Amino acid sequence: MLWNAVISPQRTRFIMRCCLSCVALILFGSAAFAQTCKGNPDALGTSRVMALDPAVLPQVGTVQYPQTVPLRDHEVVLTFDDGPAPSSTDQVLDALASQCVKANFFIVGAHALALPDRVRREYAEGHTVGTHSETHADLAKLPLADAEKEIEDGIKSTNAALDVPDTAAPFFRAPYLSTTPSIDQYLVKSGIMLWSIDIDPEDWRPSTPDEVVERIMVQLEKKHSGIILMHDVQSHTAAALPKLLTELKTKGYNVVHVVFGSAKEAAAHAP
Repeated sequence: MLWNAVISPQRTRFIMRCCLSCVALILFGSAAFAQTCKGNPDALGTSRVMALDPAVLPQVGTVQYPQTVPLRDHEVVLTFDDGPAPSSTDQVLDALASQCVKANFFIVGAHALALPDRVRREYAEGHTVGTHSETHADLAKLPLADAEKEIEDGIKSTNAALDVPDTAAPFFRAPYLSTTPSIDQYLVKSGIMLWSIDIDPEDWRPSTPDEVVERIMVQLEKKHSGIILMHDVQSHTAAALPKLLTELKTKGYNVVHVVFGSAKEAAAHAP
């Protein structure tokens, strides 16, 4: 089992840092947070931090499951898959930093080992680093033992890139959102939260930045909240992000940052 009830000192410091942010964000909201965003008094900001425990909420995302992250109306979680990439990941991080927005990244292990500095930057800038398998294989097409190894190797490679043991969150998104009941059961037993999605702009296909933004906003106008899937390896997504963040603020949406926390912390920070 990759995760257990014992939280490492490094992970404890990370959770404490996030939860200290929680207090300020929950009490004062995104407007106050934007005022502290250096160089951008009109920033979107991060409205609050939500601590979730895989033991309490093992699967999220209404594209595949009955429930999602417990969001309020007009709240979104920004998530990025498949990275890091040499240039587009930096563009994404720059855009998030300019608006003081925190996101959740799902890292491909092989990419993490190739570009460990990008993974360390994501972590150092306060984003949540989850995992997305070692090689982006379709897990449902693999024998269970091989699928488990893909998941485990992705976690190991991401932690190796971070250079601090056990710092990746126990949050996992399957490549192509493709799993089996056996894989789902393995993740539950391992204490790993399986993330699906609520909003899909299909930015993996050729698109213009405006098309990416439009697809997200059209879906949000119907659902009013949810987990947004994007890919930081796509240059058009990186180019779209500044406009998306502006649109979210204009339309009254707030960004929620999800971190790993105990059942007690998850209950304390639930809406």
